[in-house]
Amino acid sequence: MANQSTSNIFLVEQVTQVARIALKNLVAKGLLPWPQLYSKEFWDIAISEDFSDVARLRDQDPVLTPELLQEFIDETNDILGEVKDTVEEFVQVTKDHVSEVHQSLKSMDQKDEERLFHDDIESLRVKNRNLEQRAKETEKKVKEQARVIAELRAKVRVDELTGLLNRRAFEKDIVKEVSRVKRYKCPLSLIMCDIDHFKEVNDTYGHTIGDKVLKHLAHIWKKSVREIDAIYRYGGEEFIILTPHTAKEDAFKLAERLRKRVGSYRFVVEPPDKYIKITVSFGVSDIKADEPILAALERVDKALYKAKKSGRNCTVML
Repeated sequence: MANQSTSNIFLVEQVTQVARIALKNLVAKGLLPWPQLYSKEFWDIAISEDFSDVARLRDQDPVLTPELLQEFIDETNDILGEVKDTVEEFVQVTKDHVSEVHQSLKSMDQKDEERLFHDDIESLRVKNRNLEQRAKETEKKVKEQARVIAELRAKVRVDELTGLLNRRAFEKDIVKEVSRVKRYKCPLSLIMCDIDHFKEVNDTYGHTIGDKVLKHLAHIWKKSVREIDAIYRYGGEEFIILTPHTAKEDAFKLAERLRKRVGSYRFVVEPPDKYIKITVSFGVSDIKADEPILAALERVDKALYKAKKSGRNCTVML
């Protein structure tokens, strides 16, 4: 009976050690620069184990620029897979030990328990419940962190004014799409567009109206393209559309359809009846598997330039 009690006590010590090692691993894997996401136990371990460089960061507020935020998200996304494995291993080992302790306690004779080990066993039970709760909390925190990272990644890719994807997203996405072109030999086309005389809109009606025009334009286009097409705000009034599995001739037809819809739309300046009409110029080209991305961008930009030189409100394909 004494041997069984010793075994049970050692079992709980193992569980405690698993928790400490797991938390130390979280520190060693570089889970920064947002340490305040983690629990009080995290900092207790960091301080008691003399992770002084980490502990000093506890009361520091992070200063984030868009570039630092993007870098943090990219690095944390890579780390998260390793961290998730570490925490899941910790949770699983903890659950296994908790189960073993439960089984061992159940197997003990009730009379001997009351006579010899009542206090020790009650203490074990309390520690066991606490450890089980910590395992659940740790698992929950990792899932929440993954959710927050996913939301941050989405925000970094979106233009706040129009709700379209931004230039940073385009620069990442086009690399992936070109890889598919090279691998599967499928067509990929680019549409570049620019609002004609947009500076005059801002100068005449103000930037508030100019922003409304951009928002409405984005709304029109999002309803007019396929789900696989992606629209990006490339600059102030300049946009790019990626059209996977699309030859440039079909992309030209899409550009013309978008141009005509914008041309027929009334952009309200002062309700109910004061409005303006705008036009858009388009350049269209495809991306060849054996050429650099920059070459395709220069070609579609040249097509847009020709459209504007040709009197605007037209589409040029190269």
